[in-house]
Amino acid sequence: MITKINNIKQKFIEFFTKKIDKDIYIKTLILIIIPILIYIYCQLFSNGKLIFETSRMILNFLFIYLIIGFFYFFTGKIKISIYISLVITFIVGIINHFITAFRGTPLVPWDIFSVNVALSVLPTFTFDVSFQLLLGIIIFTLAIYILTKVEFKSFKNNKFKISYRVFVLLCIVLFGYSFYFTNLIDKFELDENWDPKEEYHNNGLLASLFKQSRNLIISTPEGYNINVINELASSIEINLIENVEEYQYPNIIAIMNESFAELQKIGSFSTNTEYLPFFNNLTKNTIKGNLHVSIFGATTPNSEWEFLTSNSMAFVPKRTVPYQQYVLRPTYSLATILKEHGYTTNAIHSYYPQGYNRNLAYPRLGFNSFFSINTLRNLDYIREYPSDLSTYKNIIELYKNKNDNEKLFNFTLTMQNHGSYTDENFQNTVIAENGIYPKLNQYLSLIKIADNSLEHLINYFSNQEEHTIILIFGDHQPYVEDEFYDVLLSKNYADPTSKEATEKKYITPFMIWANYDINEEKYEHITDISANYLSSLLLDVAGIQKTPYLQFLDNLREEIPIITGNGFMDKNGIYHDFSEETPYNELLKKYNYLQFNNMFDNTKKITSLFEVPQNNKKDI
Repeated sequence: MITKINNIKQKFIEFFTKKIDKDIYIKTLILIIIPILIYIYCQLFSNGKLIFETSRMILNFLFIYLIIGFFYFFTGKIKISIYISLVITFIVGIINHFITAFRGTPLVPWDIFSVNVALSVLPTFTFDVSFQLLLGIIIFTLAIYILTKVEFKSFKNNKFKISYRVFVLLCIVLFGYSFYFTNLIDKFELDENWDPKEEYHNNGLLASLFKQSRNLIISTPEGYNINVINELASSIEINLIENVEEYQYPNIIAIMNESFAELQKIGSFSTNTEYLPFFNNLTKNTIKGNLHVSIFGATTPNSEWEFLTSNSMAFVPKRTVPYQQYVLRPTYSLATILKEHGYTTNAIHSYYPQGYNRNLAYPRLGFNSFFSINTLRNLDYIREYPSDLSTYKNIIELYKNKNDNEKLFNFTLTMQNHGSYTDENFQNTVIAENGIYPKLNQYLSLIKIADNSLEHLINYFSNQEEHTIILIFGDHQPYVEDEFYDVLLSKNYADPTSKEATEKKYITPFMIWANYDINEEKYEHITDISANYLSSLLLDVAGIQKTPYLQFLDNLREEIPIITGNGFMDKNGIYHDFSEETPYNELLKKYNYLQFNNMFDNTKKITSLFEVPQNNKKDI
């Protein structure tokens, strides 16, 4: 036994005494130089800092070495592992650069599910070759060149090398477990910012991406159990609508207009002509306000998900896309509520049906039918996208073709105003700020066309006898020039990066209009709400019985009128992060519990919370 141990010891000594020569020093040097170059071009591609907080820099380098180590475990070759790591990090960096350029928000791990969407809109975008992009490409090329010129000795795959590879894997697994399932990430003091670009800028590309990947893990809220949910359900007061059978239910048309925004809400700026004259001047039987959303510049389905389900991005992992990750089975929504009241429900999206899994999500959300670019009739195009006017004409056709005793709920998502705003063949009619922001000019010109199209739709239904309500709102603000936003915020806020200032970029308008008399004064106090409350407000105006879940939210809105994925605003107009200790934490926890029961607790879901009380349904 002793002899065997001595033999092993001797081989171990021989391995290191024979092999440790200049080759080891070269490998060590390369394992220092190449990760530094990877770090630099990743930062350049994300417009990030090169030198910042030490703990955050360490985390970025840790991920670089973990990536190299991961491939080393499988290949057993250091040089090949570095090559693969170089190529992968370069591709990720380039993709992040271009995604940020055309949508205004950086790459997140679940963007892989949206490749089809990206490919469909890619031809409409133009890109400038920035200094950072060019320098990053040069540094990547330099790293490849250095690696190509260096020769490594390759040791045989003996038991010592195998043991070393297993040790590397164990280190990766241990770090991965600690990173994803413990509070290890807190040790690196990463920035939490309402602006995702700033977050990536302050944390580094790789640290930010891996931080976002933690959000793929759904955990049960602390303190959640079915007994708590039962108590909460029993505490909700149900306000029943009287004389349901005598009430004339209106047709309901809800339009989420792509990038529809009133940018004057951020700050005043000059234009050569009005761009929303009809919308701004419509007052009769009209309710208007500011809608606070969770997204900026992109990720449209998150706003429609909040509107349709009354769930909030506040209680799902940050910057995820629920249509792709959570709407995997029949889901309660505004459509299911109206179906319970006898409505025919249909959805329109004037683009490709598979975008963000809408072809799968809409049926699960309770829509009887879904019309897309493949099935809509007589579409006209502005730039590469179907016009609002031709989309609205399809809504009118659906209304004309319904039965006399049929009540219609239509949810429409438009595409006309989609970015980017760089089409040289499009003729701008609105010029802002003396024309110094060309993207802004094109966007505002599109919004003016959208305003004219809305006028056509409203005029048509103004002449119809059947009671009809039309809701229009924006999904997010457009991604136009950063400088434009920076100037507006700097004019109005001493600190343009404050919560109050940043929130201005997350506001779109909403309008509820009816072709019959409604009590507008009842809603004058509702000037600002978030998207998760909007469908409940719509049902209130329509006089339609709500679910207990929505009635809970009505009460919650009195205390917390705005809840988004970025934070919340209390009834006193003060913005808060979810990490803060406030008097509203208990209310937020209750909302979180109800949403978790609705979305994830499929075995113990209290269905009565999300359905219309049986004695207050009306068969139409």
